[in-house]
Amino acid sequence: MLEPGLERKLVTTALVLGMFLAALEATAVGTAMPTVVAELGGMSRYSWVFSAYLLASTTTVPLYGKLADLYGRRRIYTVGVSLFLLGAALSGTATSPGQLIAYRALQGLGAGGVMPVSTTLIADIYTLQERGRMQGLFSGVWAVSSLVGPAVGGLITDLLSWRWVFYINIPFGLASVVMLRLFLREEAARHEHRLDIVGTLSLTLAIAVLLLALLEGTELWGWLDARTLGMVALAGIGLMFFLWQERRAPEPMLPLDLFRNPVIAVSSLGSVILGTILFCAAAFVPMFTQGVLGGTAIDAGMTLAPMSIGWPIASTTAGWLLIRFGYRPFSIAGAAIGVLGCLLLSAANPTSGRGAVMLAMLFVGLGLGFMSTPYLLAVQNAVPKAQRGVATSSVQFFRTIGGAIAVATLGAVLNAHLAARLGSGIDANLALNPDLRTQIPPEVLRNLVSALDGGLTTVYLAMAAMAFLALFVAWAFPKGTAEFHAHAEAKIRPARPSA
Repeated sequence: MLEPGLERKLVTTALVLGMFLAALEATAVGTAMPTVVAELGGMSRYSWVFSAYLLASTTTVPLYGKLADLYGRRRIYTVGVSLFLLGAALSGTATSPGQLIAYRALQGLGAGGVMPVSTTLIADIYTLQERGRMQGLFSGVWAVSSLVGPAVGGLITDLLSWRWVFYINIPFGLASVVMLRLFLREEAARHEHRLDIVGTLSLTLAIAVLLLALLEGTELWGWLDARTLGMVALAGIGLMFFLWQERRAPEPMLPLDLFRNPVIAVSSLGSVILGTILFCAAAFVPMFTQGVLGGTAIDAGMTLAPMSIGWPIASTTAGWLLIRFGYRPFSIAGAAIGVLGCLLLSAANPTSGRGAVMLAMLFVGLGLGFMSTPYLLAVQNAVPKAQRGVATSSVQFFRTIGGAIAVATLGAVLNAHLAARLGSGIDANLALNPDLRTQIPPEVLRNLVSALDGGLTTVYLAMAAMAFLALFVAWAFPKGTAEFHAHAEAKIRPARPSA
């Protein structure tokens, strides 16, 4: 445990840089994706660029959490950031959709360790009373970097090349690792271990087969074809095997006993829905801005910016007040605001203008911010330190698993809608490229924009339905203060002054 002082401040700074790295990936890269796909081709592979990253980062999150508990946070954080930066550097060299998808998967393998280990470290070096305030600090960092990210991503894409959007991650990641290794002192890690490799592989394969069914099977064979349904059934069998393995493994990657605690169970389900809304917004709102509204990459980034403003405002507010009022009121308020934001987003059309989309994204960000802080802190505070790594990683796991499956599913729905409306004679990539749009005959462009608008409206309505479901989940959150729900180990620790 680091005492308040210079070292704790320097470690916090290192983690702030890691947060900045994650925010840049989520905003700058997402902004550039429509341009990337327009240049490399493969509109039907658009969702794979996101889903490959999410698949790799999702299924490795619990393993990273376990490794952090066994070998120490610093070592595992270094491994995660190194893989992330290698994947980013290679993504910048991609010359085909297949290469980009593969490199994004490698980047995702590293990302699985960046965020959960960072948030676990914050829980390690700050007390229960301090964690809400620190969540506010990190949300503020996310706000600044997320505001800069879309603008920087759009400018780099329009003025230089989308490839440089990946390269800007590298200096921040290197600085974060160097500082953490210099200034973080950890207790000796426990070396007796039996890693649950079987569980990790079975979960990875099951989710991969499910994504293949959603993204490839539905396009090649249709939703109700026996081959598509067979792949879905195979994924279901894989998931059941994973659950069986977790019950019998001496040290499971995702201990199922954790979910006997209603606070952790509700937080995990809420995190699934939160991830669904978050990653679908990041994937499909830039497409609406460029493909339907006819904007540039910079415009696409600016429509995401209000979500990056609303999230930290709400998250900071919840972080300061939940010690007094508990988790439940903020999760309910967040879900209600999220429903409003998603409904406003679904009402946007080609004549609405960018302002309507930005207003909707502000409400979406506020809703996600109010939900994210209770779901994270509730889980961290409900377990002893020995389980904090795997418990914290479970929040990230459920968030990204929700996002991965949702982006794949709604991407398949969008592709099916476009195929039904446009047939095979029109390439939807044309709508995403501002230069090529001017060369399309007006009637063809109108049909293309109309088809894309209709498909994306369906996506946004599905997001609204998920936000509405989040209301019921939040209502099920156990009543009581944060102190009441905290593990005994957290309750007896004395508060310390902030760094």
